[in-house]
Amino acid sequence: MTLEDWFLIAIVLICVILSAFFAGSETALTVASRASMHRLEKEGNEQAALVNRLSKSRPRMISTLLVGNNVVNIVASSLATSVLLYWLGDWGVLYATAVMSVMIIVFGEVLPKNAALMAPDRVALAVARPVDWTIRALTPVVLAVEWVVKGVLRLFGIKLGKAESILTAHEQLRGAVDLLHREGGVEKHDRDMLSGLLDLRDRMRRRYQ
Repeated sequence: MTLEDWFLIAIVLICVILSAFFAGSETALTVASRASMHRLEKEGNEQAALVNRLSKSRPRMISTLLVGNNVVNIVASSLATSVLLYWLGDWGVLYATAVMSVMIIVFGEVLPKNAALMAPDRVALAVARPVDWTIRALTPVVLAVEWVVKGVLRLFGIKLGKAESILTAHEQLRGAVDLLHREGGVEKHDRDMLSGLLDLRDRMRRRYQ
């Protein structure tokens, strides 16, 4: 193999690493506990404050990570195809497709997302600063993509940012308590106590009606 081949392979590996970074960051920043981040921010944690700031502009953050992820995946696949075509001729396309599918799906998507799900708060704090830099660097590209997306959605009568939950905040909180109980994060006694507090407002309302 020539030096140029090694250089292209190195770029492919870097692109796969960047793909893993984008995929894991998106999962961690989306799943990270807002309560924990707000508590850490009050304690003076700058990374937590940055996570909260990124969460407030979640559509922009997700758009940036998706753009970055797709760009590096396309670059990696293109370079791998180029190298394997040179080595193996027409069969190189088939091998490149198989190899890059495994690399991107396993190492660029599934593995980092699962790793982020295991410790979302810790990962979110670790990636907050690089993600912020990425957003700043890709802002012009993301703005252009958002403009196109908004235009397409407008054709179907959908306005970006107008999504509404079918549940009230009160109902969402009750659902979160029940979910934590089923997953073992909240004991039955604590679940019943929290549910009682949530019911208190409804009881008081009925009492004074």
